[in-house]
Amino acid sequence: MAIRIRIGDYQRVTDDPLGRTSVGYFPRMTESEAWEAGRGVWRLDLRSVNRERYALVVGEGVVRAIAEITDITAHDTARGRKKALWGTLLTDGHPLYDHYLDQPDPLSNASRNSVAYGELPEETRLRPRGCACGCGRTTEQNFVPGHALRAIQARIREHFDGSVLSFITWLDRELPAGAHPADALTVHRTGTLR
Repeated sequence: MAIRIRIGDYQRVTDDPLGRTSVGYFPRMTESEAWEAGRGVWRLDLRSVNRERYALVVGEGVVRAIAEITDITAHDTARGRKKALWGTLLTDGHPLYDHYLDQPDPLSNASRNSVAYGELPEETRLRPRGCACGCGRTTEQNFVPGHALRAIQARIREHFDGSVLSFITWLDRELPAGAHPADALTVHRTGTLR
C-alpha cells in the first residue's frame, strides 16, 4: 500500500519542526521541493504508516513526487505530536515513478483529509522485501512472522551481553518519563533505534 499526501498552496512558515521556511505547492517546483514540502508534519498512525512502503506527494491534483519511505520521526508541534516521513525519491525506470509522476492523484477521494492510504496496482510486484532481521528471507511486512523477536534477541545479545535486564534498564533510563515508546523514539525500518 502507498500513502498519499496532498499539499495545499505555498505558504511561508516559522518554527517548523523540520526546519523548513515554507510548505505547500507552487508551480514549477522540483520533485525534491515537493517531497520536502509534503513529507511532514502530519497526524499519522504509526501502525498504519509502518505498513506503507511508498509515499506520493500531490499538489493541485497531480503527483509531484514519489519516494520510498525509509524512516518515520515524531515531532512536537503547537498542535500536538505529529510525524514526518523520510525517504528516497524514486527516479526514471521505477514502475511507480514511470506510471504516476505528473499524473492525476491515483488515490483521489472526497475526503478533506490530506492523507490517504491505498493500493496501487504497480505495487504488487514490488511487495516482497528483505526481512528486517537480516535473515535473507523475503516478506510483504517488515519481518517474517516470528522474526521481530529474533531481531530483538540478537540485539540484546550483541549490545547487552544477552542480558534482558540490562536492556530493560537501559530502555527505562533512555525513554522520557511518561513517553510512549513509539513517539519517544525514532524506529528505523532497519530495526535500529535512534
